Amino acid sequence: MKLKAFVCALALTLISATAMAADVQTEVIKPISLSSKVPFTFYGFVSAEAMWADSQLSSFGTNNNTPASYNRNMSGFNRVVDETVDGRNDAFISATPQNTRFGFALAPYDFGGKDFSVDARLEMDFFSTGNMSVHSIVPRIRRAYVGIGQKCWRFIAGQEWDLFSPLNTATLNIGGNMWRQGNLGFRRPQMRFTYSHDFTEATGIEVAASVNLPSNAMNFDDSGNATGVPMLEGRVGVSHKLPAGKFWAYVSGVYARHENAVAGQSDVNNWGIAASLAVPAHKFLKFQGEFQYGYSLGLLLANSSDSNRQRTIAGWGQIESNWLKWFETNVGWGIDMVKASQVANGWVKNNQVAFFNVQFKPIEQFIIGLEYNYLRTNYKGSGASSANAAFTNILFYF
Repeated sequence: MKLKAFVCALALTLISATAMAADVQTEVIKPISLSSKVPFTFYGFVSAEAMWADSQLSSFGTNNNTPASYNRNMSGFNRVVDETVDGRNDAFISATPQNTRFGFALAPYDFGGKDFSVDARLEMDFFSTGNMSVHSIVPRIRRAYVGIGQKCWRFIAGQEWDLFSPLNTATLNIGGNMWRQGNLGFRRPQMRFTYSHDFTEATGIEVAASVNLPSNAMNFDDSGNATGVPMLEGRVGVSHKLPAGKFWAYVSGVYARHENAVAGQSDVNNWGIAASLAVPAHKFLKFQGEFQYGYSLGLLLANSSDSNRQRTIAGWGQIESNWLKWFETNVGWGIDMVKASQVANGWVKNNQVAFFNVQFKPIEQFIIGLEYNYLRTNYKGSGASSANAAFTNILFYF
């Protein structure tokens, strides 16, 4: 009997201890409950885009210039097909909701009076460079990071925009964004540190550096990942508040290494420098533009390769004019040029676009946009191919 009593008592003790341990473990991993007191927001926009062009266009999702391999997905277009070799350079119409975007953001929050704040973001869209059905488009992560910092410094880890060449364009072709047409820089996994300091209420400086994945591929044998060298980026910026907005001037740089496309040859150095400028001189005249120079910057959405040594000179500029509270216009131009002697026959030598759009805003969150693009792509050995494109993009922001 004493033995049975001892066994029962031991069993009860173990069960009780296990229950207590479970309670302790639950407290340790208890998730943060986001309440109305935490600045957590849901945001995004719905994009309904329809377009027409008088020649076939391709998205930036492929570098292969053979007609059978053109990416003709209309979530974004950046090049005119080579009209001298492509027999299907006829006009087209299309429509897509793929550029619709949504996200969750936690603004910097101290979680109970800490001397630092934490922030986070998850942002997605439905852009795809595959020829998929409009009814079944796979969501894509755009930005996903967590950050920690104080007033003057901030550290983030996750996927975010490049520090290199940081400005974005005002084209309504938001799936294309003038990439491979003068606008460089994209988003990739990274760890970033930023220091900022305000000299006065109007003037400040920002210094940032990041260590990045050298491509957007997760394959161990990717030509960038296989070198074992991360991509390094840096940026310095000066800002000043003006009546029509904030003036920004940036200088940025990037360095990485990719395996040479020719087996046995030395690795290719990928490097570039960029100057970026945003000048809101007046509500009728808000200028933005960038200039980039470097070698083998395909990993940043230039037309040059990243595994062959090819020089890139690129840039873009635009003027935004807010004529009325409900009426805005934007005009811009961009070009991406690869050194002709370093390009094989049939490949893009230079690529450019000019755009003009008007935006009507019945309310601030609702935009009815109309845009015209003139695109011109020059292929080595084939000459230039051009196209006229017109499209509408109706957006509702939330």
